Amino acid sequence: MTGKRKTAAILTAALFMTGLTGCAENQIPDLSGDEIQAVGEYVALTMMKYDINHRSRLMDLAVLEEAGSVPEGPAETQEPSGMAPVDDTPVVDSAGKEEQAVVSYSLEEVMGLPEGLEVTFTGQEVHDSYPEGEDFFSLNASEGKKLMVLHFSIANTGEQEQRLDILNSETIFQITVNETYSRRALTTMLLDDMATYVGTVSAGGSVDTVLVIELESGMAENVSSVSMNVKSEEKACTVSLL
Repeated sequence: MTGKRKTAAILTAALFMTGLTGCAENQIPDLSGDEIQAVGEYVALTMMKYDINHRSRLMDLAVLEEAGSVPEGPAETQEPSGMAPVDDTPVVDSAGKEEQAVVSYSLEEVMGLPEGLEVTFTGQEVHDSYPEGEDFFSLNASEGKKLMVLHFSIANTGEQEQRLDILNSETIFQITVNETYSRRALTTMLLDDMATYVGTVSAGGSVDTVLVIELESGMAENVSSVSMNVKSEEKACTVSLL
């Protein structure tokens, strides 16, 4: 039997059954509004059930609620899988992190000098060549420039002789003149070059060393300030010389 024929037969049967209720006369009895609605809903559901073209998964919940067949939903919404949020989890603001204490180093610590050795700036001078009048070896300034020679004394305040090896400490010396002109100390073959000095300092004694940079000739006569930035592998410091 096709779907349409089934629908027609069911509708006819429903009307016939309502005709048999009440008196025995061959007429449709009077029905109340609720009874008419119930019959209509029953016929509608039956037709939908046997209609082959009706494939919708949607349901009229109002009809099912009256029939008492609406499934109850879950008692509570489940959290998605994974870690559940924790109310008391602290939120760290990067701006609120505790600042690390700034560690300052002395010139001697940056240079890696043994305890008891102290470095003192003793003055500066400007030359066309250094050392002046040296026949064996002298350092000459480039054309249009002058040599600024900075003198340092390294004293041993201890009671024992100290070995001094600045060369292998790989310390870098950066000289700044008048706050804007900055040059790295020249690498020289001078025996008293502080950046490459290797030797011993007797107890209570001292050695004289130098650092040399080139200046523009016009600047050499107007030096108002000199500072030195010293760096090693892990440490650094800045020293005001003039």
